[in-house]
Formats: sequence, C-alpha cells, structure tokens
Amino acid sequence: MNRDQQSRLSEVQVEAFFNTEFEEDQISHFESLLDGRKFDADSAIVDVGGGIGHFAKLLSEKRGANVRVLDIDEQSIKILNDTCGNRIEALVAGALDPPLFGDEKVVTINLVLHHLVGSSEKATRKLQEGALKVWRGNTDYIFVNEYVYESFVGNLSGRIIYLVTSSKLLSSIAAFVSGFLPSLKANTFGVGVRFRSNSEWIKLFERCGFEVVDTRLGEPEFISLPRRVLLIDEIRRDSFLLRATDD
Repeated sequence: MNRDQQSRLSEVQVEAFFNTEFEEDQISHFESLLDGRKFDADSAIVDVGGGIGHFAKLLSEKRGANVRVLDIDEQSIKILNDTCGNRIEALVAGALDPPLFGDEKVVTINLVLHHLVGSSEKATRKLQEGALKVWRGNTDYIFVNEYVYESFVGNLSGRIIYLVTSSKLLSSIAAFVSGFLPSLKANTFGVGVRFRSNSEWIKLFERCGFEVVDTRLGEPEFISLPRRVLLIDEIRRDSFLLRATDD
C-alpha cells in the first residue's frame, strides 16, 4: 500500500473506535461554536470519518438536521445503514476524495486528521491538508475536533510520537507506549499517528486557506509520569470552527 494515501485499519483496529467516550464533548463544542447559525431544511451536515455514527446520531437528535456520514470502512457504514438507514445517510468514502452533492452546509472532522499519515512529515502534512482543502468552496464551515499535544520543548511531543509509531523497528516501543497513552491504543503501529499542538493545527488550517472563526479548548487529560518522557506538557481535545478565507 502507498504510505502516502489514506490507510485502511484492520477490523480489530476499527472496532477500537466503536465505544468512544468523546461524542458528548464534541457535540457540546459543536453546539457552542455553531450557536445562532441556522441551517436550511435542504442543507446537510457531513461527518467525515463518522464510523458507525455515534456523533451523527447526536447531531440528528439535537439539530433535526440532515446528516451524512462518510467513512472509508465498509463494515462501519453497513452497521450504520442497518441501524439508522432511514434517518442518517451513510456512504463509503475516504477523507481525501469525498463525494460532493452541493448541499454541504457544515463538515465535521472528529479525531481523523491525526490518523492521516504518510512516509514523511512533508507527506503527512500534505495528507492532512488534502482532507481540508477538498472542502474549500464546497461548505460554509468545517468543525474540527482534534487531539492537541503541548510540549515542554517547542512542539516536539507530536513529532516524537509520530517517529515512534511510524517506525516498524520501534514497534515494540510503540506497543509499550500505548500502555500508558490511551489515545494511542487504536492506532496502527508501524504506520504512524501525527498529533500537533494547538498553534500547529491553526497554522495547518491557515495553510489550507481557512481562518479559525472560534475555538473551544478541551479539558486537560491526566498526564502520568511516564508520559513526561515524551516531553508532553498537556493533552486536550480542542475544537475549531473554520471558514474559508477570501482569495
């Protein structure tokens, strides 16, 4: 497989995302950031990498909006269609080449960008940017919820974790790291994961031609002593509301 394309996870790895605890925080941030912004009856909210629809179901219930889930995993889409086929539209599609219907009002990308990794830092940045640029001019807003890793020294933590998890030679170390870094447990060791600091994410958004309209900072996670070896100062799940800038 080309390392510089969106990777497909195994069935076991995908199942690790089925029982998450993050959707309530994500929907709270979404409602706060989109407060007062009305949606037309024929507009859609598109959830990229939405899996079996935990977040999409909450959106549908709270907003009464048309929600479309896109995910590269066929089994996840089948499960969603079997359980909510009449309420939520679900399509097999990757984050880099989503179908465009012209009704996309808001696009949500929750904890997906850090999984888009390539064979190098440059290739990884290109993949992450590609998942954002494809929506420029095709939606009013993008809601991004992402892990933020702040470091004691510069922005080293995210880079260190990427080097450890992307190296097959360091796979045994990566497995050890996952024991005390819960956010790494569902990742594909030997492929990699690329977390960023808050300022790094904002810089990446701006490189793609988006401005950050508003943000919501997540609650800091507990950081055990072993985590400090990776120079981690703080871990959060922050949310960003993006809007395309005028060229």
